[in-house]
Amino acid sequence: ARRQANDILPLSRRDPIAFEGAARAWREALADAGATLDDLSLVETHDCFTIAELIEYEAMGLTPRGQGARALREGWVQKGGRLPVNPSGGLKAKGHPVGATGVSMHVMACLQLAGEAQGMQVPGAALAGVFNMGGAAVANYVSILERVK
Repeated sequence: ARRQANDILPLSRRDPIAFEGAARAWREALADAGATLDDLSLVETHDCFTIAELIEYEAMGLTPRGQGARALREGWVQKGGRLPVNPSGGLKAKGHPVGATGVSMHVMACLQLAGEAQGMQVPGAALAGVFNMGGAAVANYVSILERVK
């Protein structure tokens, strides 16, 4: 399943830390996949800045609004946690290839689902979420990828 949702471009006309377009894309993609966040084995997310990743936790529904840091502090997003996020190391680990971030995140998620992620492998990965955004969460894209063998 995949969904794209836009948000208003001018930050002066929206709450810049709400990522409402991202939240809508997550809700719709999960609904299309007939899944919940708890069904995901891992997420590859657009961690262009630390604060963006924390707000993305909130937008995907992992934590309530304003509590994104909790997922990190409590280890939920670590490789062995409740929902491993960016087991690939994220965008900064690959040099944040602007324009290719979405492709690279999909490749990393597919390697996980194929069981070929080597030292980054999340054991038993069967369903992966990928979130990519453009601008300050203006263009938001979520894919839910399933292992099919």
